[in-house]
Amino acid sequence: MQITRTLAVLAVLLAAVAAWLIVSTPPPGMVVVRGAQMATARVDASDALPTRPPANLDWQPLDQQQLAEWRGPYWLRWQVPAATGPDNDGRTLRLSLRAASQLYWNGTPWISNGVVGRTAEEEQPGRVDLVHVLPPVSGNANDELVVLASSQRQHFTLHAADAMVLIAPAAVMYGQIILPWLIAAFATGALAAACLYFLSVLRGQTRTPGARLLLALGVVGLALPAVEAWRSLLGYDYPWHGPRLVALLVLHVAAAALLPAYLARRFGVAVPRAGGLLYLAMIAALAISLPGFDTRSAAVLLLSLLASAWLLLRARGEAEDRWPILALLLAGLLALLVARGAFLDGPYFLLLAVLMVFLLLRHAAQLQALDRHNALLREERARLSLQLLQRGIQPHWLMNTLTCLQELIEQAPQRASRLVESLADQFDRLRDSSSRQSVPLQEELALCRSHLDTVGLALDQRMVLEVEGEDTVLSLPPGILHAQVENALTHAGAMACALQPFHLRVQRDDVRWVLELRSARGTAAHRGRGTGTRYIEASLAAAFPGGWAFAQGAEGDRWCGRIELTCAS
Repeated sequence: MQITRTLAVLAVLLAAVAAWLIVSTPPPGMVVVRGAQMATARVDASDALPTRPPANLDWQPLDQQQLAEWRGPYWLRWQVPAATGPDNDGRTLRLSLRAASQLYWNGTPWISNGVVGRTAEEEQPGRVDLVHVLPPVSGNANDELVVLASSQRQHFTLHAADAMVLIAPAAVMYGQIILPWLIAAFATGALAAACLYFLSVLRGQTRTPGARLLLALGVVGLALPAVEAWRSLLGYDYPWHGPRLVALLVLHVAAAALLPAYLARRFGVAVPRAGGLLYLAMIAALAISLPGFDTRSAAVLLLSLLASAWLLLRARGEAEDRWPILALLLAGLLALLVARGAFLDGPYFLLLAVLMVFLLLRHAAQLQALDRHNALLREERARLSLQLLQRGIQPHWLMNTLTCLQELIEQAPQRASRLVESLADQFDRLRDSSSRQSVPLQEELALCRSHLDTVGLALDQRMVLEVEGEDTVLSLPPGILHAQVENALTHAGAMACALQPFHLRVQRDDVRWVLELRSARGTAAHRGRGTGTRYIEASLAAAFPGGWAFAQGAEGDRWCGRIELTCAS
């Protein structure tokens, strides 16, 4: 099963990435214009901006890192090769430049993208990506594109300017922009459907271990392609480019923190608090100190994939889920090392979408299996509760109590009256608690004391239940302490329980509640797997799935029942 699942998820990932690479690879009809040049525009504060490119500019080869520091105004120049095919009149230019710009085609003003300014007040920002149909061919070997630009509104100094000019037929150009995001849209839709399915299975039970981390990771997986596609599909003015890169880095950091945290919680891998804090500190250091947003994101994701793979290798059990996840992580790790920055442009959120869909579906299947198990436990608990209630009013015990009551009516009327009141109170509490899923600790203790009062009045013996550390906040499945009291009275005998009072200790250890009930041991040869014990275990399993433990046994001359609740409120 694990081999089939591993191969299936790898096949889905490879198909998605292959489709992405096919549609995003530049076709033969697309040309990246090389040999760009740049020059500063010598403009004084009192001078007007030039309307044509001057003839005496000091041109130098385009340096993307140096250009990223320029605020302008400045000039850029490309020599665009003339078209040789039949689609000369259908060529489209795409200029990527973080600036306001004025374009000149063969020395003639052509397109305005915002308003170039000598200061930030004068400038009106232009769009990062400008797509426009080229003018008719001039007949020359090369056409000249000159751009006057300014970046006065740029709030982030980025590592490189990434200024670029692409030439292609209109159909090729727009296909190159839109088609890759159709693949991303399919992946995002599958992830959104998996999230909705998971929420429908979860039904608001966010206390399920790892559920909140998984939902948060799903939100990150949905947000990443939306923020990534913002530039290509919607476009924006260049001052928004820096905040978009920051948002992408934040999402990458969030994914890097959430994925190992969920896997550790999902597969029960204990991570020391110091180790978790060190990991988060390393992520923060990489996200702050490294140059370039792509470098930071790639380093953060590399650390996350390594940490997640390490956690899965340490985990035990559930191999049918662990190995497919590990295979996806290793595939992503290999792709990141080979493709580096290109991995972030599409394959990463395809990997995250496939991984998240698998995690959501498997977690949902686990929840459904747990629901079926809990339904069986509830049925078992209901059956045992009925048996316990029947045992509480069994004819033999009730006959003895009524016989004792008849004698007391003649010999000690006041004691007989108290016995009737205690018996009525006990039956009333039994009826009330048997119809509820949980009761406060005080109500459970009141039921136990009512039962002990009834037994004590019948025997003319004082029955005591001592409580150490009683807490009204704690709630329990009804009858689990009462069942232990009845077990003690049955197996040790009422007289032994009168001589050795019941003692309950309630304490909290971090997020765990511990209840220890000590009673007389008695001389019964067999004790511990009767109806009462099975009722306690079924009740705890239904109320605290995966978060309970119950053990009992002899300790010297006492019998001790210990309940641990790790999910109690």
